[in-house]
Amino acid sequence: MVPGIGAQIGPYLQKGEWQVIGGINRWETDDQFRGTDHRVDLYQTDSQVKEGALTLGVQGSYGLTRQINLLVEAPIILSSYWSTKVAGIRQKQVARGLSDIVAGGRVWLFGCDSHPDQNIALGSGVRLPTGESNYQVLYPNSQGRDFAKRPVFPGIHPGIGAWGLRLSVDSFKQFRYFAVFGSGQYMFSLRDQNDTLYMGAAMNPLGPEAVAENVRYVSTPDSYLFSAGAATSVPKLPGVSAFFVGRIAGVPVHNVLTQTIGFRQPGWFFTIEPGLNFATKLASYNVSVPIRVRQNVQPDFLGIPKNSDFAHLQVRVGVMFQLGGRKKVEPDLGITTSEPSK
Repeated sequence: MVPGIGAQIGPYLQKGEWQVIGGINRWETDDQFRGTDHRVDLYQTDSQVKEGALTLGVQGSYGLTRQINLLVEAPIILSSYWSTKVAGIRQKQVARGLSDIVAGGRVWLFGCDSHPDQNIALGSGVRLPTGESNYQVLYPNSQGRDFAKRPVFPGIHPGIGAWGLRLSVDSFKQFRYFAVFGSGQYMFSLRDQNDTLYMGAAMNPLGPEAVAENVRYVSTPDSYLFSAGAATSVPKLPGVSAFFVGRIAGVPVHNVLTQTIGFRQPGWFFTIEPGLNFATKLASYNVSVPIRVRQNVQPDFLGIPKNSDFAHLQVRVGVMFQLGGRKKVEPDLGITTSEPSK
């Protein structure tokens, strides 16, 4: 939820109105962690994992009524890479493509006309397995030989390979000089693992059967994202607001609705995100820089310690349009209840 104080674009959609959001997110890292410990020892031999991504998020919302909105999210991986050393030689994988689409809806609990400055919305959605979950590239085995088509590392697959159910809550409250807002969502996976070989199994010179069956394939884990923040207008700059958001995102050790099996890297990270929003009658533009301040890579369901990479910071740029519908000027509030640069 990225607020834009002082705009004609308000927090609610009118019946028949569209909200279209596009956001670019870019990050790179070679910061590898186990638990909360930074694996600085890997730098001595250049053995740390290096990875990064450039993604485009497209989101559409439609006002079925003033209280009920329909939502569609379509993330696109423009480029995602992962590299590490194999038999002393650094090898790189690159993946791209459409990710998993989420479709659903949201309902505001309190009357939009009688509550222009505060409200709570509940939402639900279904994740469709539209992304490629078995993306393959030419890659050697663990001995650096036998280059063949093998699945990329799970973290850069465009898709999860599983249907999912997402529940969410969004809220905001406007005060005289500032606004506060928060959101939370949990994605329940409806499958325990997909049919993609984990990279370690695919690279095993003795074949995938040499790897234990319960970690041979890639897990399809639950995930969560919670955020809260505040925003205020910038004096003497009409339509410009500053916002500050705290976010925690992660993957739990165990799924709630399905069996926990397969390879996964459970853990969480926390970011703080300063940003600016520029709002006009037609559109709202924003730029922000999420900065990681804490992380924890947890052991998997077998108690095996895991390593994972986290970007120190990201760069997000987004734009939002509201089109069509019966126009009604909102109060001088302009809080958008979406995340343009997801």
